[in-house]
Amino acid sequence: MVWEMLLYFYILYSPDWHYRSTMPTFLFFYGVGFAIAHALIRFEIGFKVHYIILCLLCIPRMYKYYIYTKDNYAKRLAKLYIATLFLGSICWLMDQVLCREISHWYFNPQGHALWHVFMSFNSYFANTFLMFCRAEQRRWDPKIVHFFGVFPYVKIQKPKSQ
Repeated sequence: MVWEMLLYFYILYSPDWHYRSTMPTFLFFYGVGFAIAHALIRFEIGFKVHYIILCLLCIPRMYKYYIYTKDNYAKRLAKLYIATLFLGSICWLMDQVLCREISHWYFNPQGHALWHVFMSFNSYFANTFLMFCRAEQRRWDPKIVHFFGVFPYVKIQKPKSQ
């Protein structure tokens, strides 16, 4: 999860970074350092707080891309990103807070498993939206198309000169 957020951070902020090798090097060593510290110390709350901080650092830039995007299908991807993040968080919170009560129900909705499902879709929608925005920045004429009419992906037409 932390590596995913570091990747988002790189994609979102790299176009404005002045030194090309500094940011990926820093993010790599930051990720390795955090992974080692987490393996040794096993942060419980610290891991969750750290993840939330990384998410919050990405939101302003994601919003900037959203407001400058004119394509409605791309905007829909950003909305699906937020919706799956919200639904996944609700499922996780219900599982954490109501675990004892839910375990006695006839049907257990498996909130933690649903959190993983929603977060996997969340990751897909975020990556697809960011791919669209990056292709748009590079003037590659991106289009959102749907695989079997359901799953959105980015189709890119690079100019012949590149």
